[in-house]
Amino acid sequence: MNTPVKRYKRTQKLFLLMKTHYLFLLLFVLMRCVPVTIEAPQKLKLLILSGRNNHEWQQTTPYLEKMYKSSGRFDVAITEMPDTLSYEALKPFHAVVSNYSLWPDKEFRLPEKAENGLIHFINEGGGLVIVHAASATFYTWPEFQQLAGSNWGDSTHHGKICPHKIVIKEKEHPITKGMADFWITDELWENAGTTRPLNVLAEALVDSTGRDAENKEPALHWYRHGKGRVFHSILGHNVRAMKNSGWTILALRGTEWVATGEVTMAIPQFLASGGPPEANSYSWKETDTTLALMNGLEVVWQYNFNTQEGKPFFHPVNVNGSTLTWLSPEDHPWHLGIWHSWKFINGVNYWEYDQSEGVLPFHYLGITDVRDIRIIKNDDFSSELHLKLFYHEKDGLDLLEENRTIRIAATREDGGFFIEWQMELTALQDSVMLNRTPLPHEENGKDWGGYAGLSVRFSQDLFEPSFINSDGSSGMDHGKSMPWKYYGLRDILGKKVGVAIFTGDTNLNYPEPWFVSKSEDHPFYYVSPAPIFYAPHTLKKGETVTLQYRMQCYSGEVNAAQLRQDYENYLRDINTKKE
Repeated sequence: MNTPVKRYKRTQKLFLLMKTHYLFLLLFVLMRCVPVTIEAPQKLKLLILSGRNNHEWQQTTPYLEKMYKSSGRFDVAITEMPDTLSYEALKPFHAVVSNYSLWPDKEFRLPEKAENGLIHFINEGGGLVIVHAASATFYTWPEFQQLAGSNWGDSTHHGKICPHKIVIKEKEHPITKGMADFWITDELWENAGTTRPLNVLAEALVDSTGRDAENKEPALHWYRHGKGRVFHSILGHNVRAMKNSGWTILALRGTEWVATGEVTMAIPQFLASGGPPEANSYSWKETDTTLALMNGLEVVWQYNFNTQEGKPFFHPVNVNGSTLTWLSPEDHPWHLGIWHSWKFINGVNYWEYDQSEGVLPFHYLGITDVRDIRIIKNDDFSSELHLKLFYHEKDGLDLLEENRTIRIAATREDGGFFIEWQMELTALQDSVMLNRTPLPHEENGKDWGGYAGLSVRFSQDLFEPSFINSDGSSGMDHGKSMPWKYYGLRDILGKKVGVAIFTGDTNLNYPEPWFVSKSEDHPFYYVSPAPIFYAPHTLKKGETVTLQYRMQCYSGEVNAAQLRQDYENYLRDINTKKE
């Protein structure tokens, strides 16, 4: 029977349940409304020992400082007088990074106070990082030799600087856990001297093809001393080697480990031992100034506009986990991955920024002004970008109007895709001259003259450049006119990747000359179809010039026949659109 008492008890239970529910709801709302402060990890204090080295310490020490600071995990101080240090001077730091060597002086030692101070610092839990030639010193200081573990011995030698495969040996150590094998262009020590058994983290294959796995040398190792830790990188001969993404992340993780005993710094997806994410997990990521296609957490490509760099560009661009582009390298900070720019318009520089105004944001004398952009995102994850750009001097009249359409194709199963440009440029003033740095035979000419137009600056991690040209040849052919060119490289994992640039058959000065660089001493891999390579071009008011290109990205081997077919397909596509 449903008595008043039972009804009351049931109502009371319901009331208590609702009361509890609302209390939880109120707590949830309060938690969402009250700001929660999450403290960032404490920055680790590093002291870099520098000032002498038989290698280019004047370049490598500033680079190490920048590398550590830009990671956000470290504060950095530098001393060029390590002989003045003591335990009290070292005590405020978490770790010491040695880029200091006295080679070939094997007899020199630090003052007793400095030697005892470093040993005491490590015994009490401090960290020590030894970089490359920093172990080739203090040969008569037994404690340092024990810490270093290896050095330049009597029978040590090396060949020329070239690519080597680095194989992770200790896969569960905090420094290397989750890290894939990778390639680096570096000076490899062969038959290094040792002062104790080494705890080897990674080995380098001596054979530059990466096939002879039996012929290998230790590349990275670690050691515990008292409460402290030591990380030794035999790699890192110069800035070229240090820029390698594999070396960088292991140096950062190794330094964090010696400083704390733990590693929190994540390995980039493209260097993770699990490889790139599964295909077809695509999504869009969009901000007020960028559009990116994502594959899981990895960027496939990102277009940037109205950013501090001052002109629109693609970076990063990845193909099957391989990063192709490099943004603002130190040698040419105005190189923006994949971008289009004129060098001079009516004598004003639109390519480079005015360095007297500082680095960022970029300050250009000639302004590339994006005034409108319309973005179309398709269900198959292809897209179209429609931009209206104007070119003018700072506070000056508009000289040139450009209507730019960029179409990015859907990504194929092999990770490849293409980016297609159509640029219609119209002169707004009586005479608009598009110009470039003059060639050597011209007045004020330079060996590097001729560049202006669509450009690619390839990543510093790539190596072994190769070419396939429209005539079937394989030379770099700088300055030669041709309708298309393929620029191939190997990525940091040793895979073949490349980009073919196809030019429209109605382009200015078709077939266009090409500006090409393949310098490997410093990773200067650059390619550009350059329609005004040999002469400037002047537009009268109201005149229009149209440029069309397809940049097709490949993963794996390609051949001339395939590229010729892809070029014919491109011409068919653009001519069909005209009809």
